[in-house]
Amino acid sequence: MDAETAWSPQSYHMHVGGMLNLSQCGEVPGRGHVTAAPNMSINYDARSMGRDLEFRVESQCDTTLLINTASAGWEFSDDEGSGLNALVRLSDAPSGRYDLWVGTYSGEACQATLIAETFPSGAVSSGSAACPDWSLGGTQINSNAGQTSSHQMIAGGQVNLHENSCDTNGYGFVAQAPDFSLYFDAMGQSPNLTLSANGDCDEVLLINDYSANWLFNDDAGSLHPSLTIANASSGRYDVWVGTYGSSTCASTLTVSSSGAAASGQVPAAPGK
Repeated sequence: MDAETAWSPQSYHMHVGGMLNLSQCGEVPGRGHVTAAPNMSINYDARSMGRDLEFRVESQCDTTLLINTASAGWEFSDDEGSGLNALVRLSDAPSGRYDLWVGTYSGEACQATLIAETFPSGAVSSGSAACPDWSLGGTQINSNAGQTSSHQMIAGGQVNLHENSCDTNGYGFVAQAPDFSLYFDAMGQSPNLTLSANGDCDEVLLINDYSANWLFNDDAGSLHPSLTIANASSGRYDVWVGTYGSSTCASTLTVSSSGAAASGQVPAAPGK
């Protein structure tokens, strides 16, 4: 990752928490519980741009963030981000390796999203991204007609679809980058493609389809969204699972389609 790549937020989904209590770790700062090994190590190239490098966490848990920086110094955050989440902003971050531990204050394990982003030196983060951007891409899903799969994730984000006047015909809160990029192969058929979310809160579902059109649903089933795309074409579908309110929650995205299942075939190249 370099300073220019991270100008657009880079998202990493992970399980967080652990058995190691930071308060018992001597010279290592912080509190909460982490794993012994880092959740992620990032090799960062500053490209002599002098940008600030921010790491922040989005989760339904009370998260903490411990970083061993490129200069081997320690940085720690508990509640500097949104809600009970962690955020660390490193001024004029140098090139090098950054080891990151994403923990939880209580020791419970949960799902979270770690986001890395660069800013002009001295800039103040607004705390919210502008609008959803399908070009950032999400966790890749490959699916053929006739297949069904489920994918766990954290629903919600800092983008307010209504207040930010995002041209998506939707409302609620999502991340800027898609949660998933679905590469779908219709297998020469005309299948119905259904995407639905079911979790611990009132979710919303936003999709940018293979031809870059926006699709949105809120409460198709109780407080959980579902969208069915008739005669779905092969291509890339970018998917956001958001929340009606600003809080995040654990959720599961289910992808299913009609048609005869087939194995060993690669989804068609995206149209976008």
